[in-house]
Amino acid sequence: MEYDYNRNRSGQHPMYRPPPPSSQPSPMYPKIGPHPQSAVNRPSPYHQNPHPPSSSSGGGGGLGIRVTIKPQYKITPPPHLSPYGADIPRSSFQFDFGLEKKILAESHKDNPNWTKFGIENFPTKQLSQSTSSSKFSASNPVESKYIAMGLNREAVSIAVANYGDNPAKVQEFVNGYTLLHEMGFSSNSVAEALIMHDNDTDKALAHFLSGSS
Repeated sequence: MEYDYNRNRSGQHPMYRPPPPSSQPSPMYPKIGPHPQSAVNRPSPYHQNPHPPSSSSGGGGGLGIRVTIKPQYKITPPPHLSPYGADIPRSSFQFDFGLEKKILAESHKDNPNWTKFGIENFPTKQLSQSTSSSKFSASNPVESKYIAMGLNREAVSIAVANYGDNPAKVQEFVNGYTLLHEMGFSSNSVAEALIMHDNDTDKALAHFLSGSS
C-alpha cells in the first residue's frame, strides 16, 4: 500500500510545484526566445529597401537622353563687348519751341514780317504759288467760280475750254477726270476719252481697257 502511494506520487506533480523543464518543446507551440545571433542575421519578410541600388552611383553610365542640335539651328553667341565702353556724347542743342510757335503764327498772316525774327531770305514758295493762282483766277472769272467750289483746277480748265460756263457738264467732266486720273491714266488720255464719250466714265474706262488709246 505504501508502494502504490509512492508510485502515484512519482507519476503526478503537485499543484504547488512547477513542472520540470522538458528537453523537447511541445510541437503545438512555437519556440520562444530565439538566439540573438540568429535574430540579427535573419531578414524580416516584411522589410523593404526604400532606395534600390543605382547602377550610376558607382560611376557607370546611367539612363538618360542625349540631344544633338544641328549646326544650322545653333545660335551664334553674341560678340564679346568690352565692359567699359566710351561714353556717347550727348547733344547740347536746346530747341526753342517758343520761337517755332511765333514763326508759325507769323506765317499765317497776310503780310508776315520776318525781319523781327532775324530771317531775311525766308522761302516764299507758298506765297508765290498763292500769288500766281490769284492772278490766274482773276484772269478767268469763269474758272475761278468752279475752282472756288473745290473742283480740280486742271480739270476745270479743260472743262471750261470745251463746255464753257455749263455747270452740269463741267461737274460731270471734273468728276470723271478725277476718277480716271486717280486710276493712273494720263491727263491728256483721260480728257480725250471723256470728251469723246460725252463724260461717260464707264465708256471712257472701257476705251482704256480695250487698248485703243
